[in-house]
Amino acid sequence: MKFEPLKILPVGHVRKNEELQETYIEILPEFREAVDGLRNGDWIKLVLWFHESDTPVRRRVLKVHPYGNPKNPLTGVFATRSPYRPNPIALYTVRIHRIEGNRLYIDWVDAMDGTPVVDIKIFVERYDCPKEIPIEEREAHIRESRMIGEVNVIPRKSGHLDELEEVSPEEYDAVILEIGPKTTTLTAGELVELIEALQGVYENLPVEIRDRLRKRGGRSP
Repeated sequence: MKFEPLKILPVGHVRKNEELQETYIEILPEFREAVDGLRNGDWIKLVLWFHESDTPVRRRVLKVHPYGNPKNPLTGVFATRSPYRPNPIALYTVRIHRIEGNRLYIDWVDAMDGTPVVDIKIFVERYDCPKEIPIEEREAHIRESRMIGEVNVIPRKSGHLDELEEVSPEEYDAVILEIGPKTTTLTAGELVELIEALQGVYENLPVEIRDRLRKRGGRSP
């Protein structure tokens, strides 16, 4: 079977200032707008292309000694983080320390200065640190999710509610909350408590603020 080559474009490059001991991503001008929404302190997934390992010989390496130590048994590259692999892609999870124009200053990484950046994705605990959560991914109503500030509210699909007549509000997990990279779930009972708490917060807002909210389209309860 013949595979067509994939086309991958760099969106930026790793830059290192050894004198100041700083590492940053320099985003190419044509991708500058893609940075909008990232903030200082955000955790991101960094996808790099180890161009120095992009040779026919290194692409054919399928087993390595993990960590470059010959005392470790030969292991398939898919079970390691070796830069030698069929496609020399590297993954890092790093924190943004500050953003200056098209530069994202990040944690130190062991990539060389000039290493192409293939992609940047925001770190999401639910995807990147899988753990047992009551609501399975297929039950999450992703298309109905709402971003409110840094909180992403993802309701559970309601397609099988008729089968849950015997489930109490304290047992039925109703919503996923993503707060920045962190993930939690709320049962139906906890959701009602949250709504009541927010109602109390709203009622304690200054009257002038509530009046302005009403004028902006009836966001108030």
